[in-house]
Amino acid sequence: MEKLKERITENGIDYILAGDYYIPDLKLPEEDRPIGCYGRLHWEYLKQEHPARYSSLILTGKLWTYLADLNEQAEEIINSELIYTM
Repeated sequence: MEKLKERITENGIDYILAGDYYIPDLKLPEEDRPIGCYGRLHWEYLKQEHPARYSSLILTGKLWTYLADLNEQAEEIINSELIYTM
């Protein structure tokens, strides 16, 4: 019997051997920015009020980036409002 290769590429997708099966070698984009307070609040809001959008963001690997961007925007708005009130 022929020994199975450890890694294969088919249709542009890399697969790794796990037991007797090949599974896709998927990697999520690495995001190192913190999501902060506003990102965490929006995370809970998405889970409770928009579960389809939440699932879509998770499955595409964009949830953390989306929340980090949202947190930065919220902090910019709050900081700009604090400057105008002083």
